[in-house]
Amino acid sequence: MTGRANATEAAFWADDGDDVALQNFYTLVNTVDDGIYQLDTAGRFVAVNDAIPEMIGYTRDELLGEHVSVVLEDEDIDRITREISTCLETDGRIDETFELTARTADGEGISCELRLSLLVDGGTFRGSTGIVREISDRKRGGPTRRERAQRKHQRERENDLIDRILETSPVGIQVLDADGEVTRMNGRFRDILDISADEAETYDPSNRPVYDETGVPISTDDHPFARTLESGEPVYDEVLQVELPDGSRRWVSVNAAPLFDETGELDRVVTAGEDVTDLKERERELEAELDEIFGRVSDAFYALDDEWRYTHVNEHAADFMGRSREELLGANAWDVFPEAVDSTLYDNYHEAMATQEPVSFERYSEPFGIWAEVTAYPSETGLSVYFRDITDRKERERELAESERRYRTLAEYFPNGLVTLFDHDLEYTLAAGQGFDRIPVEPEDLEGRQFHDVWPDETAGALEPAFQAALEGEERSVELEYADREWVLHAVPITDERGDVFAGMTMAQDITEQKERERYLEDANAQLEAATEAGAVGTWEWHVPEDEMVTGATFARTFGVDPDAAREGVSSERFLASVHEDDRPRVEEKMATALETCGEYEAEYRVWNAADDCRWVVSRGRVECDAEGNPVTFPGAVTDITERKRAELELRRSEAQLHSLIEILPVGVVVADRDGGLVEVNNAAKDIWGGDVLDADSLEEYDKFPVRWADTGDPVERDEWTIARVLQGEEITDPGIFEIEAADGERRTLSVRGMPIRDEYGVVTRGVITLTDITERREYQHRLERTIEQLEASNERLEHFAYAASHDLQEPLRMISSYLQLIENRYSDALDAEGEEFLAFATDGADRMREMIHGLLEYSRIETQGDPFEPIDLESTLEAVSEDIQIRIEESGADVSVDDELPRVRGDASQLRQLFQNLLSNAIEYSGDEPPRISVTADRTGSMWTVSVSDGGIGIEPADQDRIFEVFQRLHSHDEHDGTGIGLAICQRIVERHDGDIWVDSVPGEGTTVSFTLPTAE
Repeated sequence: MTGRANATEAAFWADDGDDVALQNFYTLVNTVDDGIYQLDTAGRFVAVNDAIPEMIGYTRDELLGEHVSVVLEDEDIDRITREISTCLETDGRIDETFELTARTADGEGISCELRLSLLVDGGTFRGSTGIVREISDRKRGGPTRRERAQRKHQRERENDLIDRILETSPVGIQVLDADGEVTRMNGRFRDILDISADEAETYDPSNRPVYDETGVPISTDDHPFARTLESGEPVYDEVLQVELPDGSRRWVSVNAAPLFDETGELDRVVTAGEDVTDLKERERELEAELDEIFGRVSDAFYALDDEWRYTHVNEHAADFMGRSREELLGANAWDVFPEAVDSTLYDNYHEAMATQEPVSFERYSEPFGIWAEVTAYPSETGLSVYFRDITDRKERERELAESERRYRTLAEYFPNGLVTLFDHDLEYTLAAGQGFDRIPVEPEDLEGRQFHDVWPDETAGALEPAFQAALEGEERSVELEYADREWVLHAVPITDERGDVFAGMTMAQDITEQKERERYLEDANAQLEAATEAGAVGTWEWHVPEDEMVTGATFARTFGVDPDAAREGVSSERFLASVHEDDRPRVEEKMATALETCGEYEAEYRVWNAADDCRWVVSRGRVECDAEGNPVTFPGAVTDITERKRAELELRRSEAQLHSLIEILPVGVVVADRDGGLVEVNNAAKDIWGGDVLDADSLEEYDKFPVRWADTGDPVERDEWTIARVLQGEEITDPGIFEIEAADGERRTLSVRGMPIRDEYGVVTRGVITLTDITERREYQHRLERTIEQLEASNERLEHFAYAASHDLQEPLRMISSYLQLIENRYSDALDAEGEEFLAFATDGADRMREMIHGLLEYSRIETQGDPFEPIDLESTLEAVSEDIQIRIEESGADVSVDDELPRVRGDASQLRQLFQNLLSNAIEYSGDEPPRISVTADRTGSMWTVSVSDGGIGIEPADQDRIFEVFQRLHSHDEHDGTGIGLAICQRIVERHDGDIWVDSVPGEGTTVSFTLPTAE
């Protein structure tokens, strides 16, 4: 042993200690002949004394951190591991001495004896320690006398060593026998308990009163050594208070371990005590500081240890959770609130502890009926949790979302028109409405784009004055044509609560039908009726007598104050200077009142921070006064509420936009709550009902409104009302048509649509319906339907008359023609030249009359005797017509060409053949002096084909182009051109039967183009 005394320069532990007493202790351990080591829970070396490297030939550095398998066989490791597991399961100790073979660095094996001890802390296995002794010589036979003498000498040296270890130990050590009598104590133990040399001779544990951590006295029988004597089990890390002779108390952390003799009987108990008085006093100071800090935090705060027990709870948290601090401190959070185990709170807290990363989330608490914003900061020893009640903010957000949904729903289902919002840059921020179905632009084509990038220059020029007027605070209306429709656009300004214009709104309504109705009724001045109603910042402590405000860095930066200066203390005037000038007098007045009354203080105001940004904050504090009522300190906290204020402003703006939208709509708008109570009715709805009569608190009161179905006249049942269906969640886009008796006595016909308004959970909270007065439109439709019926009946009678007339006229005409032929055959020799001329005139007149009657008969049969429509190849039809008039084509020298292949259309084959024959014949007849040049072309427009027949003939005067499609209208005499004047009228009738149009474009002397449209064959 003495040979290794100089080996103490290397530390026993992997990390060197600085304390001299500990260093001496480690030095003594290294002088022991037996090998001493420590393994962690994974079986890796964490400490070895000098004997271990000498025994197996490895250096200390080669062993530290390596698994024990580098020196032991697998079967030995398995045997020891099983014994450890059994010991841990039974809470017992390892009595067995293991004999095993260790491998040296050069591969040899040496026989060893191992005594093993487990390290268990608070029920948790921390590793093991062992003492290894080489027994190779013992294997060869019993010891000699010399060996026994050597061993006696060795035991004496070991006892001496133990004495030296005890006296140099940095902890107090006491040894008691099986009867509880003190047999040994070291100097450190005497120092800790203030035991004098004289008292040490007779000292008994009962000489010093002992208390537990809470200050409750404990008897000698409850001392750790006594419990170990009784149970044979060790006691670890028990913190006690010991009362010294001078009456003071000292805090001691005590461990007690049993020692057993060769028979397994408990022989002695060793107790070790460490003075932790300084540590406990520092803990109390820190707890006092924490309590003071937590008391100033305006948020609710609590702290949990690694076993989820409450270690700190401020008053805000206790109030929030509905428990007193005494109930919570030391209690397990999941035992106090078992319902939280299956919640996001449980999952987020465990995630924070597992990842050691902060978590922040919002959570609705069913037991307390509130929303909370929770932030948890983890550490190795537990969790710090801050939370605040954000129920008001969530309610504002919900109201804002509901307002926005109601706003957009109104816009999207605005009937017969468009609604838009735009900013000062003329950029669209919203576009919606059913009118988008009528124009070649979609809502997404507008939103996010600038006004001039969307519309053609002509349209933009017509609209821009109205847009600019709205942004200047004026209302403006304009009428224009776009996409073959007529529109009226209303532009109005949108203002905030201060009256400042921050956006504009337009409502464009399709008035095409209205305009057509006005022209039809020759009332050009009537227009569609338009509506004319139209988070925590920091804490402070103000030392009032010295006028010094001490704050944290975040608080200082919020008020634009240097954080270093604020930490030392600055005057209150310096902070007040950062308060918004409009709010400062009010803040000063409230602070003065709190100082005068030694009361509480609360104020909302604006401050300018270090970045010169204006922020909204709420301050809360309380003045603390001395016995005479003089203010001493004024602690408090400030919370940033800028986001809340912005949300409130946004909600007010949204409500203003919604109100403006409702009032500008030219249709009635009614908003009802979930029970059917009417909460908003615009002026247009009041006008429709003849006054402010729509006042109901529920659906049950709707029976007082006289409403009937417009088609049947039956009363509308309560559950058939549009608003009732909407409140059940139905979207009414196909309008219901109702008849009402308004308060002014008039009967009106209404078109009613409706949409439900849902909250963020999908629950219907309100219903919105729109009322459109279609009384005039319905009357006009009825008149128009009657007129159409009369016209159809008249046309049918005319067709029958024309057919009958043309058929009946043919009989006398045949007689006239027959007698004229008899006169010519029998008396031609008796007639002079003038008689023959008269006879020729009569015969020619009869022939032309026959042709006119035949044409009239064909004209009347177009609708009544046409064939069913079928796909027709116009190319084949034109070829067949060309063959029919081939002789006339050859005689005139005509050239008939087709630019491209003609399409397939849907129609009557025989009538289309007649259509082409009439047009080609006309083109040849009126070709002039030059051979006819005829061109046939076709272009597709949507579902219709436009076919054009062009010639280079004599043309038609502009004044005559409107009447060439009338029956019996001729532009030339019979001497100039043959014809009955009915051919183009037949063409028009054929095209109209095919739902097409026919028209002429002509320049006199240059030629004529007749164009017509036919439906495609698809």
